Amino acid sequence: MRKLVISLLLLALALTACNGQESTPQPIKVELPVGVLDSLTRNLKVESDQIEFNKITQLDYSNTCMGLPSVDEQCAEMIIKGYQGIISLEGTQYEFRSDQSGERMRIVPLALKQAQTVLANRLNVNPEFVRWVSIEKVDWPDSCLGIEQPGINCNMVITPGFRILLEAGGTIFVFRTDLSGKQTVLEMVSD
Repeated sequence: MRKLVISLLLLALALTACNGQESTPQPIKVELPVGVLDSLTRNLKVESDQIEFNKITQLDYSNTCMGLPSVDEQCAEMIIKGYQGIISLEGTQYEFRSDQSGERMRIVPLALKQAQTVLANRLNVNPEFVRWVSIEKVDWPDSCLGIEQPGINCNMVITPGFRILLEAGGTIFVFRTDLSGKQTVLEMVSD
């Protein structure tokens, strides 16, 4: 009887503590297999202690491109079990996608993902239909990424970022971004 009373009290306390509050799911800590970590360090040309891991999750990708196809790539439709994560390296955040072994790996700056989203919204298409052609790290001459914009004052300070070429519907779009992708500007469009 005493155990029943204690159990009911504990249940009542738990229900009272949760009443009116949404529970926040706790992130599951995922340990990367050695092959994935080795592939990351090899691709980034750094030591593992230089990489700051912000988020890692296990995913099933629906194709061999792991949702990040390049322009000349054919993606076979099949389930690829793997990992996705956000990492920081030398002030820049990157997203990596990998299969379980680390043999198949994509590492792109988050600025690329932002440029894809901007273009997809502009064209009113799914971001998966926007493929990347190339990514080049660039030091822009000012805070406007070297492109004058009416009504915006530019600080004359070197702004590191990326020149990103994307393709959608046979047209190439050139974007300029800062390192984070928060500042994403269309430079030009070419057929």
